[in-house]
Amino acid sequence: MHTCHFPALSEGVHALPPEEAAHVVRVLRMREGEKVRMIDGKGGVALGVLMSVDKRGASVEVSEVQREAIRPSGLTLVVSPTKHTDRFEWLLEKATELGVDALMPVWSSRSERRIDKHERWSKVVIAATKQCQRVWMPMLHQACALSKLFEMHPTLSSTSGAVAHCMEDVQSVPTRESWIEWQMDKPCAWLAIGPEGDFSEEEVQFLHEHGATPVHLGELRLRTETAGIAAAAQFMQGSGRQ
Repeated sequence: MHTCHFPALSEGVHALPPEEAAHVVRVLRMREGEKVRMIDGKGGVALGVLMSVDKRGASVEVSEVQREAIRPSGLTLVVSPTKHTDRFEWLLEKATELGVDALMPVWSSRSERRIDKHERWSKVVIAATKQCQRVWMPMLHQACALSKLFEMHPTLSSTSGAVAHCMEDVQSVPTRESWIEWQMDKPCAWLAIGPEGDFSEEEVQFLHEHGATPVHLGELRLRTETAGIAAAAQFMQGSGRQ
């Protein structure tokens, strides 16, 4: 059954947003009377019936909305967007499918591209949420400088956090722990992953000062997007979270 994203989901007859209507009408060629799954990305899900379908759009009737009142806790990825946009979009898509709760793009000193494509990235997250049939959509935050991270998101300071980096030794920072072992008993946590050139020592120190435990993801050196997916998959498989 096709899934439509409708942010203002409620009972009644609604006109589908233009992009959703275009997909239903021109791509899927659905007809009146066919059913679609409706989600708002905020815990609401409903079964809808197409009432009108024509070249100008489509409308759907929703008779009952079921809601999950409490958003599940999970993993927040604090990650530097990659130089190549398609790689970062792949990370957003797969992280959504793996159940990541929030995504926080950050610019670090070694970031090679600093363009916030929030509107485009949001579409990737929405499409992935529909595809994997999640009820709660990951929160995609506006990109910010790493130095502004805790100012923009003060709740991170009170949540278990970690920073992944590839350096063997960083002055005044503890030796890296295994991410797999560190995150195993944590229902809610955040992980910072740097750009292609890794975080600088100063940035690792900054994150550690704000409560982040230095971690590694294994013996192999991973690309930014691979590290994000590996960490999300391992978190999903943690005790009681899969």
